Amino acid sequence: MQVQEVEKRQAYTILIPAYNPDDALVTLVERLRASGFSTIVVVNDGSDESTVGIFEKVASFVDQVLTHEQNQGKGAALKTGLQHIAETYPDKLGVITVDADGQHLPEDVVNVYEEGVSKPHHLIMGCRDFSGDKIPLRSRFGNQATRLVMLIGSGLKLKDTQTGLRAIPMRYARQLIDIPGNRYEFEMNMLTFTKRLQVPIQQTTIQTVYENENVSSHFRPILDSILIYRMFLMYSASSVASFLVDVGMYAGFIFLLSPYFDTAHVVIATVVARIISSLFNYFVNRKVVFHSKARRSLSKYFSLVVLQMVTSALLVYLLFLLFRQGEVILKIIVDSFLFFVSYYVQKRWIFKK
Repeated sequence: MQVQEVEKRQAYTILIPAYNPDDALVTLVERLRASGFSTIVVVNDGSDESTVGIFEKVASFVDQVLTHEQNQGKGAALKTGLQHIAETYPDKLGVITVDADGQHLPEDVVNVYEEGVSKPHHLIMGCRDFSGDKIPLRSRFGNQATRLVMLIGSGLKLKDTQTGLRAIPMRYARQLIDIPGNRYEFEMNMLTFTKRLQVPIQQTTIQTVYENENVSSHFRPILDSILIYRMFLMYSASSVASFLVDVGMYAGFIFLLSPYFDTAHVVIATVVARIISSLFNYFVNRKVVFHSKARRSLSKYFSLVVLQMVTSALLVYLLFLLFRQGEVILKIIVDSFLFFVSYYVQKRWIFKK
């Protein structure tokens, strides 16, 4: 009986970051080899001594096992692998990242590979379907939350922001090495930089696989979520701090000016407090939240402040004419919407790096 020769898939290098893997990693690399992938690099991200045997088995199937002496995080492992591949295989079309826990089936890796070959300048994302009943609640919730943050923060409408199965063009792979983030937030940062680096995204559907409620995942729900949403959380904290400054300044000026004015002190206190709190918010957002050195950002910022106030007043007025009740509720709804719009405008235009 004649054995059918497997098609050689040499255009991309497979990159697998691994931390305390089990035999699923061995099975994965065996099946990837059997699927024709000729170049595979694994990064041991400071795994325990108990996994030495796993990596010894893996070493016989892959081209290189890179090792971190201590655990540094998935992002750091990916960067180590990307650096090695960019230096060792510079003529490849790019890199395909695959998770070590068996969530990515070899046939889906093949599909992503084929998409990458046909669209070599795109970031190909293998997107899972989170609508099934068997999807763990934390995974479904995490995906929905990060999709919303990504849409608000970068304008990217993605089906699966947390997928680790991605075909990355070599040009983009080299640039990713300098992108901040050493843990799971690196994969989110990778997406936010696509527009800035003019890398189009192609989404392709893959099968959704979760073994034992995804207990093998090393994702830390609280800490890693904070890292992923850090910029938006810092923006929110900046807004709260600015509100407190505004109220504090207003109260202070009311106390200082009331002996000298009858009613005008209210207007003066309101205007001066708002200017001070706006300047405070501007400098915090520029230096701490967005880490921006953009020119003319101050004039842009205050243009946004004025536009936001006018828009808020106009929308609340129009909605009140429509419903004739609930002025306070309408104000909260409108300003909440403008809060998210302001975040997007500040990130994408005012403080754009």
